Amino acid sequence: MGTFNSKNENADAIVCPHCENVHGNYDEYLEVGDMSGEFEMECVKCGENFKVDFYSVVWFKTEKA
Repeated sequence: MGTFNSKNENADAIVCPHCENVHGNYDEYLEVGDMSGEFEMECVKCGENFKVDFYSVVWFKTEKA
């Protein structure tokens, strides 16, 4: 899992804004091909609902064959 900050801004992990629990399983909220969107989820630790906005980034690296 990647890094995240306590302010929960631009994280590459889903962090509950109520208790800061890190959520690793979000597959059920995404459809194949989704590049951005939003959804609500319930924290498995504290039980609070929160909103998640997401976007995907694609980058390329090249090297000589």
